[in-house]
Amino acid sequence: MKEFKHNKKFQSTVNKAKELFLKHGSKRVTIEEICTETPVSKMTFYKFFKNKNELIKFILEQMMKEGIEKYRKIMEQKVSYPEKIKQMVILKHESTKAVSDEFIKEIFQNKQHDLIQIIQTYQDKSTSLLMHDLQKAQNEGWIRKDLNPKFMLYMLHDLNNKLFDPNLENLYSNKHDLIMEITNYFFYGIMNKRESSL
Repeated sequence: MKEFKHNKKFQSTVNKAKELFLKHGSKRVTIEEICTETPVSKMTFYKFFKNKNELIKFILEQMMKEGIEKYRKIMEQKVSYPEKIKQMVILKHESTKAVSDEFIKEIFQNKQHDLIQIIQTYQDKSTSLLMHDLQKAQNEGWIRKDLNPKFMLYMLHDLNNKLFDPNLENLYSNKHDLIMEITNYFFYGIMNKRESSL
């Protein structure tokens, strides 16, 4: 696929497929629909990707790479840690508001080994980065010294698992609102944001 990286039809196919997947979920979207919407021929599609699953894997990996790059850019800024957290929450809001519940469930509850492997690889990378940044923020006095960074990571992963708790899901009209509630809860707790930054 690297050989097609700068091919306009390839880019158009990936962008349109991503838009459709995020809106409707990948299961409901067919290769025919992607080709019609792009438009490219099915023959051209199969030059780029062996099948729809290969396209899903490519888009998922692309999204996760972009997420890590955006996170790194925020953390490299010369601003306070609370300001970085604020920007991270905004980033989470922007990156999830256009994603359908169907797509989130399909990806994160998928049993396909290759998709699980991609998710695990990028989760490991982001965990490592987050752990480093939590420890740095703690050393700089932004986070309580008595909190174990490993505990914070454990709780974050536990909160992520809550995304698929049906009892919790039923409290929200969509997955985006639940994701934002979990994100805000982890970084700000139950205090007002103004109070938590004192």
